[in-house]
Amino acid sequence: MITRDLASLPKRDVYRILSSLVIPRPIAWITTVDTAGRVNLAPFSSFMGIFGPPMVAFTAGRRRDGSLKDTHGNLKANGQAVVHLADLPLLAPLHASGAEVEPDISEVERLGLATEPSQRVAPPRLKDAPVALECRLNRELELGPASTLLLLDVVVAHAAERIWNADQDCADASQWTPIVRLASVVGPNYGALGETFRLGPSELP
Repeated sequence: MITRDLASLPKRDVYRILSSLVIPRPIAWITTVDTAGRVNLAPFSSFMGIFGPPMVAFTAGRRRDGSLKDTHGNLKANGQAVVHLADLPLLAPLHASGAEVEPDISEVERLGLATEPSQRVAPPRLKDAPVALECRLNRELELGPASTLLLLDVVVAHAAERIWNADQDCADASQWTPIVRLASVVGPNYGALGETFRLGPSELP
């Protein structure tokens, strides 16, 4: 067994170790709009769903100079976002949208991605993404000088018909290939949902 005392390690080493152990990580592909109406698009792999109230949460880091990244700044300004989940055909633009560009450059336009209007929020949704969750900012939790946890209320959920099980009225994981983030010595690395399993009810409480 390999053991590491995380409290004694530099932040970079802690991130490398934990991101390689806690896998796979779903990726939130988020559209927001700035005060000029420009659409920002960025991926976040520190992301999870919260199933009590319908919410999602993701962690936003800061730039090297301490300033907010565009997604975080836009959420603070207007409290609205669309969180997408991408599948394998969208891997190339998802990866490319993570590049740092000037705030006045729209990643959606730069990558030639089609959008369509959302129903309840200002940011548009990506037309080809199989899942889009229209969200409003619920609250922020500062995790330190360089990281913030953002909690979003999901107000509208959209899913492509091709991934939907009409009998169960929910998405069918076997019908699409969600992209996930992995970690390695050389990266960034990605994966996609592969084989799935169905078991009977658990006897554990």
